[in-house]
Amino acid sequence: MKYLLFTTATCPKCPAMKNFVAESLKFEGETVDNSSPDFAERIQKLNVESAPTILIFDDTEKEIFRGSEAEELKEFLAKAN
Repeated sequence: MKYLLFTTATCPKCPAMKNFVAESLKFEGETVDNSSPDFAERIQKLNVESAPTILIFDDTEKEIFRGSEAEELKEFLAKAN
């Protein structure tokens, strides 16, 4: 699995989600914030509409989870293990 976490500098929930992801996920991923040069292109391509949004992909790069709350992510991780 791998993840993409989309954040913005002005998002009040983003710092907490970044911390949760850093502490909880034991697989590779990337955080993409709105200062990234390809941010607009990537959110459009993946249909991301809010921040934070985390996408988790399986080994075939199929999206298997999408969420914006730490609780949603906790539930997914509990079921995945």
